[in-house]
Amino acid sequence: MNNIIDLLVIGGGPAGLMTAKTAAELGLKVTLIEKNKNFQQLRRACSAQFILDNGYEKEFIKLENGKILFTKNNFEVNYTGNLVQIKNKYYNSPKGHKIHFALPGQKAFAVKFDKRKLLDDLCNECVALGVDVRMSTLACGGSDKGDYVSINLKGTNTYTLNAKKVVIAEGANARLTGLFGLNKSRTNFATALVSKYILEDVYGIEPNSWNLFYGKTFFSNAPVIIGPSLYGNNTFELTISGSANAKPDSIYENVINYSPLKKNFENTKLIDKQGCAVKAFSSLKTPYSGNILIIGDSAAFVEVEVQGALMCGYHAANAIFKELKGKNGFETYTNWWKSAFEFNSDEYLLVSQGYALVPTYTDDELDYLFALIENKILEGTYSQYKTPKLIWDEILLHKDKIKSERPIIYEKIKKMNTMTLTDTFKN
Repeated sequence: MNNIIDLLVIGGGPAGLMTAKTAAELGLKVTLIEKNKNFQQLRRACSAQFILDNGYEKEFIKLENGKILFTKNNFEVNYTGNLVQIKNKYYNSPKGHKIHFALPGQKAFAVKFDKRKLLDDLCNECVALGVDVRMSTLACGGSDKGDYVSINLKGTNTYTLNAKKVVIAEGANARLTGLFGLNKSRTNFATALVSKYILEDVYGIEPNSWNLFYGKTFFSNAPVIIGPSLYGNNTFELTISGSANAKPDSIYENVINYSPLKKNFENTKLIDKQGCAVKAFSSLKTPYSGNILIIGDSAAFVEVEVQGALMCGYHAANAIFKELKGKNGFETYTNWWKSAFEFNSDEYLLVSQGYALVPTYTDDELDYLFALIENKILEGTYSQYKTPKLIWDEILLHKDKIKSERPIIYEKIKKMNTMTLTDTFKN
C-alpha cells in the first residue's frame, strides 16, 4: 500500500506532541490527532508543575532562557510562558499542626507553568516541521495488520488511516489502549473524580507554597490541596479529589462552608473550574504490542507528570525510528520506561498503602503524628513518592514514644501495607 504513513500519534498532550515533533525531526512522515478543537479550550484538570528534584524520574531538569533542559536525557523543549516558583510545602493536620518542607535559602523545588502555552508552542513546532496535525479528531478503534496498523478516525467524517507504527498517548483513562487489549493485565484500582477550582482572594495562604490538608474534617480521604495559580495575583488553585460516592463539588461546598478552612474562603470568588475523571490503573510493564506503543499517562499508574510525558515522547520517537530501521526500539523504550518511573517498581504500592494517612488514621491521630515532627523542616520536594518516605522516616524516630503514649497508633503503624489501593480511593 502506498498510502501508509510512518507514524500515527494518537493524543495531543505533551507526550504525543513531543513524539510527533521528535519523529518529524528524525525525518519521519507523521500524523497527530487530537480530540479537542484547540489547546486554549482545554478544561481538563492537570497538575502542571516541573519538579526540580535531582534524580526525579531519573532526570534533573533546568529552566533557562526560555527552554526546559533535560540534562540527563539530553534534549530540550521550548517554553516561553509564565512561571511561578514553589518554595514551601506544608502538610496540615485537622487542628493545624504543620509538617514543613523547604530547601535551604528558599530555593524553589518546583515551578508551576502554563500547560496550554506549552502545548500550543509544541504544536506550532510540529506544524512547522511538517506534521499533519488533525484537531477535533477521535480514534474510535482499529486493528494491527502485521505490516501496518489501521486506525478508524472520526472528525468531520469517519475514515481510516494506515500507519507503519502507532503511538497511543491518550491520557490516563486509556480507552483505546483497552480496545487494543493492552489493559488486560492491569488492575483498575478505582476511578478518581478531580476538580480544580481557581479562586481569588483566599485568606491566609502563603504565596509560592503548596498546602495539603489532611483529615476527615475536610470531608475527603484525599488531601484538599491549595496551591498557586497563573490566573493573576492573589489567585490560588483548590484541588479536590472525590469519587462516585463523594463528588468533588459536594466536598468543595463542605470545605469552604464547614471545614476548619471556612474563614480562609469568606471573601473568595470562584473565577474558573476544571475537572477530570482518572482511572487508577496499575502501570503497564510492557507498553507495546505488535506495531503499537503506549506512552505517558496511558501506560502509567495515574500520571507521569508533564516532564515525564515529554521524556516519554522523546524516547518513543527514537524507538519508532529504530523500529522502522529493523532494530528493537520498543524493547529499548521499555527498558528505559521500567527504570525511569518509580511506580514500575514493586514498592510503589507503599505510596497509597502503608504510607496512606487517610483513612488509616483518625483526625485525632493525625494531629498527634503531625505534632511530633512539626518543629523540623524536611527536605523540600514535590515528589509524591519521596514525600511520604521523608514523613515516615521522621515519625518512626519517635516510635518508642508512640508505643508508650498511643499504642493504638503504634499497632496501626506495625500493620502498614495491609490496606489496598482501592481502599485509599474510597470515600
